[in-house]
Amino acid sequence: MHAFKPAPYLLVTAMAIFPQGASAVGLPDVSNAHFGKVLPQADGFSNAVTGGKVDLSLRLRYESVDDSIPSGSSLAGTDDAELLSLRTALGYTTARYHGFWARLQFEANTRIGSDKALNVDDDLTFPPGPGGSRIAEGHSLIPDNNFEEINEAYLGWRSATGGCPNAPGGCNGNTTVKLGRQSIIYDNHRWVGNIVWRQNNQSFDAVRIDNTTINNLSISYAYVDRVNRLFGADSAFKEFELTDSHFINVGYKLPFGKLTAYGYLLDFDDNPRTPFVEGVGAGAGITNFDSDTWGVRFVGKHPIGDDFTLLGELEWANQDPTNDASSALDDNDYVNVEIGGAFKFAGKDMVIKIGREVLEGNGVNALQTPLATVHAFNGWADKFVGAPGGSATPVGGLEDTSATLVVKGLLANLIGPSKLVLQYHDYEADKTVSGIKDYGDEWGVLFAKPFSKEWLGVLKYANFDDGGDGFSFDTEKFWVMLQYQYK
Repeated sequence: MHAFKPAPYLLVTAMAIFPQGASAVGLPDVSNAHFGKVLPQADGFSNAVTGGKVDLSLRLRYESVDDSIPSGSSLAGTDDAELLSLRTALGYTTARYHGFWARLQFEANTRIGSDKALNVDDDLTFPPGPGGSRIAEGHSLIPDNNFEEINEAYLGWRSATGGCPNAPGGCNGNTTVKLGRQSIIYDNHRWVGNIVWRQNNQSFDAVRIDNTTINNLSISYAYVDRVNRLFGADSAFKEFELTDSHFINVGYKLPFGKLTAYGYLLDFDDNPRTPFVEGVGAGAGITNFDSDTWGVRFVGKHPIGDDFTLLGELEWANQDPTNDASSALDDNDYVNVEIGGAFKFAGKDMVIKIGREVLEGNGVNALQTPLATVHAFNGWADKFVGAPGGSATPVGGLEDTSATLVVKGLLANLIGPSKLVLQYHDYEADKTVSGIKDYGDEWGVLFAKPFSKEWLGVLKYANFDDGGDGFSFDTEKFWVMLQYQYK
């Protein structure tokens, strides 16, 4: 644990250039309009079936975890894990006929060599539960299991532009409908994502409708029946069963950015394979994710001169426990403010961002994001992710102050295109509970090198230092990844 935290000094330096802001280091925004590519119209049904396109993704990854667990802890002796695995995703998308098309994607993960990790498949049982299962396994957590499954299987329809209901070409009208198992991502994955970092992506059994009839306005709605999670069929946490759950996302493009309003209304069914209420987590204030979340988000950029672009992100939401939630639970707010700039320095494209993200907690329950790509937020060490997946915001909430530096083309003369990402997080409780205020801090570094259009190599490292108030323990994580994609 560091006695000295450099976050305030990083922020002072950055604030000399920008006004004060905050940062949730997530993924780039995804448009809510007609998500996913569709192929042109075919002149017959058989041509639509045979005239489709194959896509293939292979990802070989080594991951290691080193937890500094005190000798007196019940988890002593479970302080490390390592795993080498290969993800394979093979898909086929048909061409369109009378606006209809279909997609099927098979996904699998294969562990290579010995299994030295708690994977949350059949090695997590009840009893003994997450802690006892980890002790029995003798290793810390890496939730990449052996599995084979259908990741996507849906029928889609895209309305035609005037005069071309069957003609070759784009024929891309203003309405898209998808019915079946599909990937759903809204905005930056903060509330709804596909958990792209893990070897098993998350998908949804849903009907989704997108419309862009009004210029600059995009409207998306999804009714969701099931969430197919990242753990595979052998896990007690393989899926979320939902009842009467709705995603609403409305975006409007402005000359200087995009304004989005959203509502995510979630009603989880009990999971008979676990003893937890709603079957989605562990611990008071975390187990019940039934909630209505309403929010608004703005992402914008504005050039200042020829060499500098101001970047900004503002977001607010309120999450109210609903349905089966205990009457003891109260609503909580979400606030994210991020500001930064894109510019050239020494001939390199660079981005600096700073900011503050707050997930409110009231001491009994806290704001949760169970369907998010949680790994992209609040540090790569995953200290705010539950052992059975999903978010695990402590009941005292979370205040995450972060600084991020992105450098493109470092050593370009020697190695060609590349991207370097450096990030720092300082974590504190929104409300002190049981004397826990300082959660700790974390450094992260990522280096990505594309070798061609299809091949990408990645090195990634995260180092979390506990704040000393009893929240967690120090953790280091390291990844080496090689990925191939054919589309």
